[in-house]
Amino acid sequence: MAEEVNNGNYEIKLNYDGNDEVGILTRTFNKLISNLKIHIGDLNNLAYADALTSLRNKGACDTYTEKLQNQINESNGEIEFAIGISDCNNLKLINDLYGHDKGDIYLKNSSALICKIFQHSPVFRTGGDEFTIILQNEDFQNREKLIRILSEKSIEISKNTEKPWEKISVAIGIAEYNPKIDSSVGDVMRRADKLMYEHKRKLKTRKKPYR
Repeated sequence: MAEEVNNGNYEIKLNYDGNDEVGILTRTFNKLISNLKIHIGDLNNLAYADALTSLRNKGACDTYTEKLQNQINESNGEIEFAIGISDCNNLKLINDLYGHDKGDIYLKNSSALICKIFQHSPVFRTGGDEFTIILQNEDFQNREKLIRILSEKSIEISKNTEKPWEKISVAIGIAEYNPKIDSSVGDVMRRADKLMYEHKRKLKTRKKPYR
């Protein structure tokens, strides 16, 4: 059993529960494995968590999309999902005019709204002001509606505050996986990224900077 643990297998368990020395050793060994699993889980959470927003980070996103790619390969493309790429507008301007602490507030508020709208989807912070959303199941089916709600809520929040760093302006592009044109998850992400930049340009043409 010790060799199994040394090889990375933490799912083993000794079943002997006697009151002799072997029983004591067995219970101690099982407790050690349990504590080790908790410790490793905590380390993984730290490694894959974004410190500012508490979302999962780019490393976690890479791991998730790798599993998604495996699902594509195993299902011969018969899988439904979409990827959303979201970018917070005017972050640099807020940082420059009001300080990075206000920029942090802007990012946290924006990420909280994204998570609230796409509550059935994993959301990752994959860049300074960029977030990636993997839409499946319910959120996938309602993706157009959710984009509209995100826009409406952003406008509503921005109208109800005068502080620039408490306003929310989020550009988003969502691309649906299409086995006829997408050979990988990366293809879907690139299309979503392109759609996000198109949305970002549209927002910039009709919105004034925060001052």
